[in-house]
Amino acid sequence: MISWLLGSKLPDWDYLRDLFQDVENVAVYVSQDNVVEIVKMSDIDPIHSQVTILIHPKNLERMGIGYLKLREYVAFPVMDLHELRAMITRRGWRAIEYYDSWEFQGGWVLYDCVGCEDEQREQLGVSLRDPKASLKRIEIWRKFRRTGEGETL
Repeated sequence: MISWLLGSKLPDWDYLRDLFQDVENVAVYVSQDNVVEIVKMSDIDPIHSQVTILIHPKNLERMGIGYLKLREYVAFPVMDLHELRAMITRRGWRAIEYYDSWEFQGGWVLYDCVGCEDEQREQLGVSLRDPKASLKRIEIWRKFRRTGEGETL
């Protein structure tokens, strides 16, 4: 169905949103030259959906995430185990961790959020190499939960 997308330059976010409007969960991974390398889609039960479209984070050393849509979650990769574990102490946050033998290889942090496209897009804009990435990610999460002047959930 979408094999024509592989090997092409990454289309803009709005185009991909329209293209995948009927798909509940989808991820588009790109090369360092912004060429689409992998497209993963899933419409299975939400409890397993994230596992079917999120690739091993070690691959993100040579690829990027061009588009990510999870119906019930926001997700982003984390390469430091201590940061990952600190983040999942928040209510509704969880992680998928990847190991080689006993060595942590990277992981994905996910938190509950239904239809949170703008928030997902901002989370993907945070660089894996940014030393303040975890603080920026929490600030993005807080920003989208503001309920009034000076008040947050």
